[in-house]
Order: sequence, then C-alpha cells, then structure tokens
Amino acid sequence: MILVTGGTGNLGIELVPYLAAKGIPVRVFTRHPDRARQRLDETPQLTQGDARNPEMLSPALEGIDAVVSAMTGFGPGAPGPRAVDYEGNLNLIRAAESAGVRRFVLVSMHGAGPDHPMELARMKYRAEEALRASRLDWVIVRPNPFMELWAEIAGRPIIKEGKAMVFGRGDNPINFNSAKDVARFIELALFDPALSRTILTVGGPENLTFNQLVGEIERAAGRKAVVKHVPVPMMRLLSMVMRPFKPDLAGMMGGGIAFDTIDMSFDASDLRRRFPQIELTRMADVLGRKVAATGRRVPGGND
Repeated sequence: MILVTGGTGNLGIELVPYLAAKGIPVRVFTRHPDRARQRLDETPQLTQGDARNPEMLSPALEGIDAVVSAMTGFGPGAPGPRAVDYEGNLNLIRAAESAGVRRFVLVSMHGAGPDHPMELARMKYRAEEALRASRLDWVIVRPNPFMELWAEIAGRPIIKEGKAMVFGRGDNPINFNSAKDVARFIELALFDPALSRTILTVGGPENLTFNQLVGEIERAAGRKAVVKHVPVPMMRLLSMVMRPFKPDLAGMMGGGIAFDTIDMSFDASDLRRRFPQIELTRMADVLGRKVAATGRRVPGGND
C-alpha cells in the first residue's frame, strides 16, 4: 500500500485516482478527511493527521510499503514551508524509517537549493538533504509549476472578466508541467529499481513567458484581456511589508517575483529520450479542458 501526503492538492487529485485506477492500494494522510472525500472519490483509504505532529504518523504508516510526500505549506492560509515542507517531511522521513517503509518519494521542486530566493525552494532542499541522509530507499521528483494550477490562477479572471495580471514584465521563460504527467513519473519513481536514490527533474514540452501564457488563454477563451503588469519593485515592497503579519501572502508574492527574475526554463529533450512512454502535455491542451469546464468560449472573440 502507498501512503500519499498532499493527496488533495493539485498533484494529489491526479495522482491518487491514477494509482487507484491501476489497482494500486492508496491511503491518503490528510488534515481534512471531509475535504479529501469531496476532492477524491470513494476509492482511497483516508487517515486523519498532521505531519507536524510526529505522534500521528506511526498509525498512518502501518502496512505501508512506500510513501509519496506531495504536501506543502505554501499558499494562502497555509502553515508555511518551514513547518510543512521541511519539518513535516523530516517527521515523515523519520517515521517511515522506523516503520520499515521500502521507498520514499519526495515531491520537491525544480531549482530547489540552499540559496534559492524562495523559502519554499530552500525548505524543499533541506527535506531532500534529510531524505538523502536517511536509511530509506528514495527518489526525489522535482517538477515545475503545474499547468492546471496556473490555468486556473491566470485563466479564470480572463475567462470570467476579461482581465489578466502579469508579474513584472512577463517576458521570463517559464516551464510548466501537467500534474497528470507528474503522476505518471511518480508511478515510475515508486516501482522502477533504476530510479533508486536518484533525483528526477521533470517538466513540460515548452517554455512560455507569462505574456505568452496570457495569449494562450486568450486564444482558448476566445477573448482579449485587459492586462495589468505588477512591477517587481512593488512586489518586493509588498512582500517585505506583509511578511511580519501575513507570511503566507508574502511568500506567494515572492513566487511572483521569481516568475519574472530567475531562470525557470527547462529542456525536456533528455526527459523525452529517457521516458518515451510518457507523452508530455502541452499548455494548450490543459487550457482547452479548462475552458470547456468553465464555460463556452466568448462569442466574437479573437482566435
């Protein structure tokens, strides 16, 4: 049986049904079972707990063969990367060692490192270090930002209101990957012996600037958007001002800064060569599904 943390997030809602559909038994460790049952179907087992509390982990790991940790403390109202992405994962790694878990798959992020400007990336890296130093058989998966998430964040205001907000100039190439694709790579990470004790960086087939992303959404939605650019100096100031009393929002502002200031590109050619069985999803495909789910294209829009 596989224990999945973060099972109700953007990746988890793709991963858990995918594994279950292949007959792989899954248990989801979640703080909010009711929310998990709404977002998932009746297939996976649910166990309530919080990785920040080590005492809750041992019962959840009974009978578990492998762990996928996709949890994060990044986002509005979330506890924060230090509490979840590092300390929560550290607790989970130690508990998995004690429980005799076969393999531990840690979902980190592309570019994770000790000197990254985002706290999230630094805390992910510290969790990576803890996992590499453990006795566990491990695989670290480093995805890029999820297409499904950014299709929602950037797409909804365009589709509904004809408005778009762009971080900075919006001309920095960014690689996005589909959570559906990452779920397939995680399946390999769980069962492929060749991936033991390796770091697998995954991404999508194209690099898009945020301006290009807005253009893709406009084409999918059939309407032009009024675009507002938020200058990086303003985001830096807002992040600094918010940090003492709204660290979650300050961290998200830092993510917006990163989108416009650091290298977020990725060359998928080696990934395609190594894993030809996984066809990488394009942003246009995700946007097409998003528009279809949100409502019909706006009549008279620009194609």
